[in-house]
Amino acid sequence: MRVELMIAHRHIIRRWKQSLLVLASITLGVAAVITVLSVTNGFQADLTERVLGLTSHLVVVPMAGPVFGDPDRVMQEIAQIPEIVGAAPGIFTQGLVSFKGSTKSVQIRGIVPEAESLISPALRTLTVGDITEFAPNQVLLGKGVASWLGTTIDDWVWITFPSRQTEAFQVTAVFDSGVAQYDNGFAYLCLEDVQRLLSLSQGVGEIRVQLSDPFRAEAVAEDLRDTDSNIGTITWRELNRNLFDALLLEKRVFALVLSLMLIVAGFGIANVLGMHVWQRQRDIAILSTMGLCLRKIRYAFILQGVFLGIIGALAGCALGILLSWSIDVFGLPLPQDLYPVDAVPVQIRLMDILLAFLGGVTVSALASYFPARRISASMPAEVLRHG
Repeated sequence: MRVELMIAHRHIIRRWKQSLLVLASITLGVAAVITVLSVTNGFQADLTERVLGLTSHLVVVPMAGPVFGDPDRVMQEIAQIPEIVGAAPGIFTQGLVSFKGSTKSVQIRGIVPEAESLISPALRTLTVGDITEFAPNQVLLGKGVASWLGTTIDDWVWITFPSRQTEAFQVTAVFDSGVAQYDNGFAYLCLEDVQRLLSLSQGVGEIRVQLSDPFRAEAVAEDLRDTDSNIGTITWRELNRNLFDALLLEKRVFALVLSLMLIVAGFGIANVLGMHVWQRQRDIAILSTMGLCLRKIRYAFILQGVFLGIIGALAGCALGILLSWSIDVFGLPLPQDLYPVDAVPVQIRLMDILLAFLGGVTVSALASYFPARRISASMPAEVLRHG
């Protein structure tokens, strides 16, 4: 192995200009993958934080009908699980909100204001208004809904329910979660108003739960279903499955597109080594006649590509981490009218760095293998005979 390493080292040093170009291509490819994936992770983490700030971690629903037969008993069962830090009863329905000739379909959630403020942090800091002032005959609108209708605080809007009853409510607050799915389609009413208009006296259609660790929602949901077979559960991931699936698909597409840069770098390595093998045919023949087997010569060229891949991937990882850190620390501003954040969020993950590094090394190893195979087909006697 010492001879192969010496040959690979001398080839890299003698052709340092071509080696630098190959290193640069691998470095930029790996750095681009890490930087873009870190930004994508940042947006995903920011969206998760915003969703968890507005929605509950877990929703408990009845299996036997639209409302619980005994909501107080279910609330007591929920309170016995240590990981649950809060629970709020409510009813979920749909309706039409009208104001001065404008009408919009919304998802309506009947809530108990005091309990809801404990499980929905976003409702504690409203754009306009105060959740503590929320009372019957009042409505809390999403920012997008209020903008669509052209309504402001203290305006009266008409809401039509599936029961075909219509009633006027005063706009008392506006929330802005930063998630269009909620801001453009949700309205909150007091639970007693929804119960009365849907003719569900004392009815509770859902119990929204806050956990100490939201990422334990699936495990807690399974514990609740084991406790009572008459209830069902919906986790926050299931509620927003389409949203997070779209983000995951976007991340994979970005990774695939940026991986093409590594493939291009691989073609560069293959081209450089292919030309090197062709130009060094006489040297290869001489080494072969001196007793060095073709297999070891082939290993020398493969080691050359692998070495360039490792150095380039390491440099790319360092550059990618540096770029991601710079974006996070110094900030990259975003237009406020298009994005819910004022700067590009960044979250560096070790797994992404490892995958980018392994991708760079793998592409380099594969790219160096195919030119090296040509050595096995060479015939030293014929090469020396024809000069």
